[in-house]
Amino acid sequence: MEQIELTIDDKKVNTKAGTKILEAALDAEIYIPNLCYIAEAELPYGGCRLCYVHVEGRGLVTACTLPVENGMVVHTQTPEVMRVRRTAYKLLIAYHNLDCRACWKNKKCDLQKLAAKVKVKLKRPEDFRGLPTEFLPLDTTNPYITYDPLQCIICGKCVWVCSKICGEPLLDFAYRGNKTRLTLSPDAVLVEEKCPSCGQCAVVCPTAALQPQGPLASNEHSAEAG
Repeated sequence: MEQIELTIDDKKVNTKAGTKILEAALDAEIYIPNLCYIAEAELPYGGCRLCYVHVEGRGLVTACTLPVENGMVVHTQTPEVMRVRRTAYKLLIAYHNLDCRACWKNKKCDLQKLAAKVKVKLKRPEDFRGLPTEFLPLDTTNPYITYDPLQCIICGKCVWVCSKICGEPLLDFAYRGNKTRLTLSPDAVLVEEKCPSCGQCAVVCPTAALQPQGPLASNEHSAEAG
């Protein structure tokens, strides 16, 4: 396997060809914020936009989608990079329910952890308008999982893991813009036949958007107690 040498924040990094910038940075213990990255995914989603970096000669790119190249020079903390990351972060929480103390995933939420690492506050951005809660009700159609669109950051992790386990697109996104939300397959028979009710969609969810119900909730509590 061809070896690649690049520079990330003035640090020489050696990795193999095909590695994404984000993977190379994390392996070299250089932190780049991210929420939608999945190491096993063949096609990176790049939805959260938190992993923006500046590559000399290219400009701003998402680190989870661009493979490394010999001689590449990457900057992860420039003023421009930090500005676009803050904007991406604001977009993630603009419609997010920020009552963390009442949330079942409080202190286990990846969005909270990221906020602490990048030293930003989890508060409603004044320059963004939230969507009225009455337009985004809880989805309780699945007996094992409750979907809360006000907690969803549209990272795509649940869609990926569901497709990987079931081999069918039982979960997907519907609508566009700030009305985008997760939906079950419209083919109810397909869902009934293919969904193993494994709860992995809730496991990979970085927030409290997918909450286990019934037997899955009991299994989770038992695992935590153990």
